[in-house]
This record gives sequence, structure tokens and C-alpha cells, in this order.
Amino acid sequence: MADPAAVRAASVLRDRVVVDDRVGTGATIVAVVCGWLLATRQSIVVPFTLGLTPVAIAWYAGGLLLLLCWLGRQQVRRPHRPTVLLVMGMLAATLVSSAALMVRGPAGDQASQSLQLVGREIGLLAAALLVMVVIGSVADLARVVQGIVVGAAVSALLALVQVATGVDLAGSLVLPGLIDQGTAAAGELLRAGAVRPAGSAGHPLELSAVLTAAFPLAVGLTLSRRARGEAAGVWVAASAVIGLGAVSTISRSAFVGIAAALVVMAWRWPVRRVVVGGGVVVVAVLGAVAAGVPLVSRLADVLVEGTGDNSVGSRSSGLSYALQRLPQHWLVGQGSGTYDVSKQPVLDNFYLTRLVESGIVGLLALVLMVGGAWTIALRASRRAVVSPGAGDFELVNGILGSITAVAVVAVILDLGGFAQISTLLYVLVALAGAAALVTLPTPPTRSDP
Repeated sequence: MADPAAVRAASVLRDRVVVDDRVGTGATIVAVVCGWLLATRQSIVVPFTLGLTPVAIAWYAGGLLLLLCWLGRQQVRRPHRPTVLLVMGMLAATLVSSAALMVRGPAGDQASQSLQLVGREIGLLAAALLVMVVIGSVADLARVVQGIVVGAAVSALLALVQVATGVDLAGSLVLPGLIDQGTAAAGELLRAGAVRPAGSAGHPLELSAVLTAAFPLAVGLTLSRRARGEAAGVWVAASAVIGLGAVSTISRSAFVGIAAALVVMAWRWPVRRVVVGGGVVVVAVLGAVAAGVPLVSRLADVLVEGTGDNSVGSRSSGLSYALQRLPQHWLVGQGSGTYDVSKQPVLDNFYLTRLVESGIVGLLALVLMVGGAWTIALRASRRAVVSPGAGDFELVNGILGSITAVAVVAVILDLGGFAQISTLLYVLVALAGAAALVTLPTPPTRSDP
């Protein structure tokens, strides 16, 4: 007669789901590229490349490699088709608007500006495809998220050093042989009597957007590591640095974006975690107020009394301008990439800029991409709740929170005008698509390109 204990042990082993913890080389390379994107200023270009940065070259090279593999009928992991269609819809809307501009007859530099945006969106499409293709497991997904968090933490740390010492170290992070074209107004904006740091971003507003988007990823990664029983101290520190860096920009969009992300993420959190986390934040704020930290008083002035830079008023006037401009080219806009801030008011709204440039078609494509990615991430997070891998839900939930933050910040900032945050948007959309595949009951098999 068989031993009952042996029978039970054999049953457990037979029913056990093996979780793939291997990390592919492709995922590691993409993680490094994402970290490089956020840790260094994207005004630093490679000579003789028509102004391309190392990160942009990496995306184009990856896209070309995928094309060659497809032409050579090599085995490549299939990306998430709905996500691919969302990203391709953005490029198609841009192409239609640019073609309409060429038919009407562009004025001045409009033709070159429009073609430049088309080329850039081709690179962003390649980036999204590359991210989805290299991710074949939750471990791969976590590795890419780690790269984003590390890059954002480096930028946030440089910003905090600038706040504390007044020294901008980000401009010194230039590899030999590269050319720094300079950044516009980096670290020169004042608010509440303080200089707003730019970190590794090209502008303080871009730094705020990047750190706001990265903070939910850092929190999700930390909680995922803890759920798996792995050391999470480094990621706790990274989350704190990113959060403090976002606060140091003295930007209302950072508070609004992070708050929206945490609300979405906390929907499925245990009540105890929400209460304890909220209590820690309240105690920290009260402690900073009692200690007389200058940054806290400046933030209070900005949030309660507003600012003297008329940022809210400019956004209101921007909305009026966009609505007045719309009837002239309501379907496909005035031309992709042709919005000239030297002649037209700054809209500070990615959706409005897209509407003016690419019309209803372009705005619809953008809303579908962001909203579609959010829905895909939401469904993936629901599947991850019952995933056999510990911590899968927390990781995907962080991606959902990050997309939420970017969708909210896009109402307050023209993301398309900044290299880091606009690229990060496409990476997040791709992460949503990858999460949708790796959380399926039978995830795709590994076949690293």
C-alpha cells in the first residue's frame, strides 16, 4: 500500500505550476536602453547621425533587426496584436495629417517639421515593437521595469543634488565623442522663489512628468519583490528618491498624476496597506512642516495660493485657441509636427496639441492608444490576481498606475514636445501589451531574438 504522505507529495508536485524566472538577453538590453533614456539628457547626440541620440539609434536598430528577422522568416515572438494596432493607429493618423499638409502646400519649414515627426514616430513604433517582442515572461517584464526605475532614480537623485547644492551634474554625464546640443531652459524656471531642477530631463516640467510616471512603477516593483520574498531595500530607496524628486519640481501635475495613479492601484490593495501607507505619508508631511523644511512651505503656497506664472490661465487660453483653430482643419489638422510655439500660444496639453496638428483623426488615435493601453493593463492586472507567480499582480498594477499618471499629466503638459516622456509613453503602452500576454494562462514560449 502506498504511503499517504508520498501520494500527497506527488500530487502537489504534479499540480504545481512552474514559473519561468529566467531573464532573456533582449529584455536586459531593452532595460539598459530605457535606463539610458531617463538617466541622460536626450540633447546629447551622436555625430554625423542628423541629430540622433544613442537611445534613438538603439530603437531604430532594433526595429531594423525585427524587420530583417521577419523578411528572413526567423522565429520571433509575436507581440500583442491589439497593442500593435493602437500604436500603428497613431502613426497612421500622423501620416494622413502629414500627407494632407503636403497636398495643401506647406509653408516655410512645415514640410521638414512634419517629416521629422513622421520619422520620430516610426522610431517610437519600433521601440514599442521591440519592447513587446523581447518580453516573454514576468521576469522579463520586471527587468524592463527595473531599467526604467533605475534611470528615473538617477535623474531624481541629480535633481535633488541640484536642489541641495545648486550644482547641475546632469550636464556632465556625456560620453566621449558625443555632442551636447544644449537643453532649453533646463533648470532655469523659478516657482515660489526656488529654482526648479531638471535632473537628466530637458526641462523641469519634463522631469516632473517622467518621475510622476516612474513612481507607480517603482512602487509596484517594490511590492512585487516583497511578495516574492526577495530583498526590496534598493527599490524602496529608489521609490523614495523618485517621489522626492517629483516633489522637488514644485509641480501640481506631479501631485495630481501620482494621486490618480495611487487611487487606481489601491483599488485592489489590502485595506491595511492603504491605511498604513496613508498614515506614513501624513506623518512624514507633518514632520517636514514641524521641521520647517522650505520645500514644504513652497509646495503649500503653490497648491493653496497658486503661482505667479499664470500657468492655469495659459492653459485656459490655450483651450480657447484650439477650439477657434479647429474649424479650419477639423479632420486632419494643420499638419503633424507643425505647431510653432513662436507663432502660436503654448497649449500645455498633449491632447489639444494633437487636435490642432492632426485634427479629430489624430486626437482619436491618441485617445485610443492611451485608453486602449489602460484597458489592456487593467485586464492584465485582473488576470494577475490569480496568477501562479507571487508578485505578478503588484508588478502589472504598477504599469496600470503609470499609464494612469501619464494620461492625467498629458492634460497639463504637451508630452510630444519632450523626448524622454514621449518615448516613455510608448514604452508604457508596450509594457501593457506585454503584460497582457505574460499573464495569460499559457504565456508565449521563449524565443529570444
